[in-house]
Amino acid sequence: MTSLKGVTLQLMIGPGIPVRARKSVIDALESVQATSAVGSKSGFQLSFKFSKTSEIARSLLPDGYFDPLNRVILSATINGVTQVLADGPIMRQDLVAATDPGTAKLTVTGEDLSAYMDLVELTGIPYPAMPVFAQIMLILAKYAAFGVVPLVIPPISEDILLPTTGWKTHQGTDLAYIEQQAKSAGYVFCVQPGPVPGVSTAYFGPAVRIGLPQPALSIDFDRATNVEGLSFSFDANNAIMPYTFVHIPIAKVDIPVPVPDIAILKPPLSARPFIPAKLRQIENGRFGVADVLKRLIAGRGGSDPVNASGTLNVGVYGTALKAGSLVGVRGAGLAYDGMWFVKSVSNTLSRGSWKQSFQMSRDGLVSQTQKVPV
Repeated sequence: MTSLKGVTLQLMIGPGIPVRARKSVIDALESVQATSAVGSKSGFQLSFKFSKTSEIARSLLPDGYFDPLNRVILSATINGVTQVLADGPIMRQDLVAATDPGTAKLTVTGEDLSAYMDLVELTGIPYPAMPVFAQIMLILAKYAAFGVVPLVIPPISEDILLPTTGWKTHQGTDLAYIEQQAKSAGYVFCVQPGPVPGVSTAYFGPAVRIGLPQPALSIDFDRATNVEGLSFSFDANNAIMPYTFVHIPIAKVDIPVPVPDIAILKPPLSARPFIPAKLRQIENGRFGVADVLKRLIAGRGGSDPVNASGTLNVGVYGTALKAGSLVGVRGAGLAYDGMWFVKSVSNTLSRGSWKQSFQMSRDGLVSQTQKVPV
């Protein structure tokens, strides 16, 4: 481990169940980047600088210490609180040979544990009389050895085939099949590292935008300013209203029905939500009434028209900003102050520095609340 001005960084690496990194590896560690995103893959990148006489050059690299598919767990502790920044396999290794003594640079790039789910194609496995919930739980059970804890929310409605009439079969890799089922249900699927090192949460369910907000991001707020930069955009191209055709058996006709984004777990964050002007038909979009209801409750999971991006110093902010939760903004003006949803966070750590860049979104302008938690 190495201390970064009050921040303790821990690196573990190895096949299957990783162990604490060797001292020579920690000493050579130059910088760390780790990205956490909601509804998509997370990843990491580690950079090492070393000499040709170091342990890395003499034995670790030749012996496969940094080989692809070896697992990396990266966690950081600040103010006594530990946050797991990355947990997953190395997928790529890059080496820049030294032109001067001690300047060889090794970069390893990896993804979250869902990368293990995308290795083997298992097309044809039958799921007789099994609802989607049971299918996903059965698939994820194979990854318990990696510390994957499933958090699976059953779809609101679905058709279960009787074994006498047929059954669903697995298509593609585990990851491809789970993502296809999530898309069909209007859900998201992601594997988030934590809450403790060696454990990750595999979430299959609707987009969630409720919960306790993080400390507010303050800009142009005198001594209370805790972000280095914050910018906003309002793009109507990101606001799309999907629609589908619903079959009415009695009339024997299909009628178009819009599917607004009114998920129970995704309430509006602004007082003036933007109403999409673009209409796009849902892929394979001829559903029954139950399917439309399922999409209404789960939310369509589309893009928000109002987005924000910024950077902060964790030492100034006081804690690490997390993706997948709410955060308040103050000091940006009436239109953009208020609550936001944090879509992704990228951590960049080097000796003596921990900075974050982040992406946020919401459905419109003007805050619903007059105050945000500080």
